[in-house]
Amino acid sequence: MLRNAFARTACILLAFAATSSTAFAQLAPPQPSKDGTYNPILGYAVLAILGGIVVAISLYPSKRSHQDV
Repeated sequence: MLRNAFARTACILLAFAATSSTAFAQLAPPQPSKDGTYNPILGYAVLAILGGIVVAISLYPSKRSHQDV
């Protein structure tokens, strides 16, 4: 009998949770502000520098040339 009461209570609480989540989902997100935006050229420059470093390291020859066939 206690198990049945627990199941009923759980179903009622889950029903309330499901209906309240749709009510909270209807709140609009805040609009992003355009103040303090950064210039994307700086990001592209950092990307180019890091990409150049990766390419330079990958092209650096290894010291095991006697094992290469």
